[in-house]
Amino acid sequence: MSDNKNITHHEIVKVDSSSSALLSVPYKGHLSPSNRYLMSLRSKNSRRTMGSILNNIVRIFGAQTHNQFDWLSIEPTDVDIVIEHLREVKKLKPTTVNLYVNALRGVFKAAYLNDQLTTEAYEKLRSVKFYKGSRLARNREPVEKELLKAVMDTCDDSPLGIRDAAIISLMANCGLRRAEVCDLTVAQYEREKGKLNVIGKGDKERVVPVPKKVRGRINRWLDEVRTNQAGYLFCRVRRWGKVDKTLDVPITGQAIYNMLEKRSLSLPDSMTIKPHALRRFCGTTLLKNGNDISLVKDVLGHADIKTTQVYIDTTDEEMRNAIDALDI
Repeated sequence: MSDNKNITHHEIVKVDSSSSALLSVPYKGHLSPSNRYLMSLRSKNSRRTMGSILNNIVRIFGAQTHNQFDWLSIEPTDVDIVIEHLREVKKLKPTTVNLYVNALRGVFKAAYLNDQLTTEAYEKLRSVKFYKGSRLARNREPVEKELLKAVMDTCDDSPLGIRDAAIISLMANCGLRRAEVCDLTVAQYEREKGKLNVIGKGDKERVVPVPKKVRGRINRWLDEVRTNQAGYLFCRVRRWGKVDKTLDVPITGQAIYNMLEKRSLSLPDSMTIKPHALRRFCGTTLLKNGNDISLVKDVLGHADIKTTQVYIDTTDEEMRNAIDALDI
């Protein structure tokens, strides 16, 4: 956007697409670079997240939706404007800012691969650096085993209680993501071998062993409530305790969130256990039990061990004890 060099991050500008120095050939078909990028993402959750992020980006420049925005008019300076706006106006954390930068890079790559950007223009845009920085986790005390047991105790012998007990214990003991739990099918659960074949982020498959107690809860859900009929492993349970007959419709991630929120009402001090806290509990507990971090990485399905390190929860008391041990 050659005409907005003096724009500050406080300003909203209208995109002028008439003078794009980056355009090498006209658009192919009806897809914008942003739509091409979203199509390259294999997860519907990723598409939804990145689509929302792209809409937020174009609104900085006065547009409304990413698919109507002239991405080919973007210059490196504009990317810096976006980063500055997110930092100073929106007060977003560095990790979130870099998620936005990743989305932009994805759009630029899609445009380049479809001959809509010259190599020179693409390299300039790709050279914009990620925002460096980090923040301490606030109010993120590790979930204690006793609290998880208290939540599990709210799961009675009703069909809903049997299902929720299986979901909570599966997430806490096996570290599955919400989306992975939702997408599980009966065929992915090998009862006799005690394992799950999980399809995670990036369409990557991993084998996750299922502990004996968790197997018992899943088996009870199948034997007493759901049946072994083909379809999604976890489905909706109606108010009157009947399983939704449409087994090709999975439980939603929001439903899991709401379930944990409701079952956390029994906890003291208005505490709420969120789905991701169960995943962190799994990773942290595995490490504290002496397992190598590379093993924990594989269990959680992380592509990079650095991600696993971020997931690990440590209490202030544990850090204090570690430092005190060094006292000379």
